[in-house]
Amino acid sequence: MLATSSRALWYSTRGTGIISLVLLTASVALGVSEVVRFATRGWPRFVLAALHRNVALLATAFVAAHVATALADSYAPIRIVDVVVPFIGSYRPLWLGLGAVAFDLLVALIVTSLLRERLGHRAWRAVHWAAYVCWPMALLHGLGTGSDTRYRWAVAVNVACIAAVLAAALFRIGWTRTVSGGSRALTAIGSVTMAVGVIAWMTVEPMRPGWARKAGTPSTLLASARSLPARGTTGSPGAATSSGSTALPIPFSSAATGTLRETGGSSGVATVTIDVVLRGANDARLHVEIEGTPLAGGGVRMNRGTVLLGTAGAPDRYRGEITSLEGTSIAATARSPGGSRISLAMQFTVNDANAVAGTVTARSGGFDGN
Repeated sequence: MLATSSRALWYSTRGTGIISLVLLTASVALGVSEVVRFATRGWPRFVLAALHRNVALLATAFVAAHVATALADSYAPIRIVDVVVPFIGSYRPLWLGLGAVAFDLLVALIVTSLLRERLGHRAWRAVHWAAYVCWPMALLHGLGTGSDTRYRWAVAVNVACIAAVLAAALFRIGWTRTVSGGSRALTAIGSVTMAVGVIAWMTVEPMRPGWARKAGTPSTLLASARSLPARGTTGSPGAATSSGSTALPIPFSSAATGTLRETGGSSGVATVTIDVVLRGANDARLHVEIEGTPLAGGGVRMNRGTVLLGTAGAPDRYRGEITSLEGTSIAATARSPGGSRISLAMQFTVNDANAVAGTVTARSGGFDGN
C-alpha cells in the first residue's frame, strides 16, 4: 500500500505551521511589552497595542489555514474532532493533542476578546493568561509532528522563537517589583532551564531518525511514501543524466531516490506512479505504476501494476508486471525485447524529509530459482 497527497496541501500545512509559530511568538513578546507598559518616544503604548492586536489576528488566520490544510490533506488520518478534542486521534496522538490544546486556548482568547466589554477586564485578563500556555503547546506540537524539525533552517527558527519568548519572560521577571529578588531569581533560573531542556530534548528525539514511529505514526503510514522530489533527480524516467552512461548492469543492487505521485481516486480507482534514479546502476531509471482502489487510511489496494527499467536513452529496456505488493515492498518480473527475463525487488520508504528513497535489486531469471 502506497500513500500520497496533494503536494500543494503538504507544503501549505508545513508553511502555515511554521509561520503560525513565528507569529504566536511575536504576539507573546508584544503582549509582555503591553503588560509591563513598555513605551518609548518612537513606540508609544497605543502603537504596541495595535501591533500586538494585528499580529495576534494574523497568527489566528494562519492557524486556521494550518488546520484547514491538515484536514484536507489525505495523508494523515486527522478528523475535525481531533482538532478540538485533545489526545484522541490515531496520528501521533500526544503531539497532535498538544496542537488541539493550543487551538482551543486560541479560540478561547478570541471569543473572550470579542466579549471583553461584557466579561469585564478582570475575567478577560484571567483568560488572556492562557496565551502563555498556548505558545509552549504550539511549540511542542510543531516539534513533535513537524517533518522539518531536523533541518537547520527549522532548528534556527525554533531556537529563535524559544530565545525570543525566554527573553520576554526574563524581561517581565526583571521588570516585576512586587515579589522578592530571590523569587525572581528562581523564576528566571527555572525559565532558562526549561528553555535549554526543550532544545536539548529536540536534538535527541525529534531530530533523530526513527522519531516518526516513536511519535505514534500509524504503521500503515510508516509504510507509505510522500510525493516530494529528491535532490538531484528529474522525476522522469527518460531524462538525461550527468554521467551520460547507457550501460545497465544485471545483476545489481542500488540505492534509489525519486518521486511519487498519485492521480485519480474520485472515480474509485487511483494510480500511484513512482519514478526513481538508481545511482548504483549507472543512473538507471525505474518507472512503477500501481493501479488500485483507494483505501480509507490512505494508499491503494493494488489491482494491477507495471514496471519499466532502462537507461536515460532507453527507459523501457525491460517491461514487466508487479507480482506482489506488501507495504512498500514490491516484487516484479520484466523482460527485454530479446526475451531476457529479470526479477526486481524494490523497497521504498520515506525518510524524515519525506523524500522517496529505498533500494532496488535486480537479477537474471527469478528470485525463486526459476
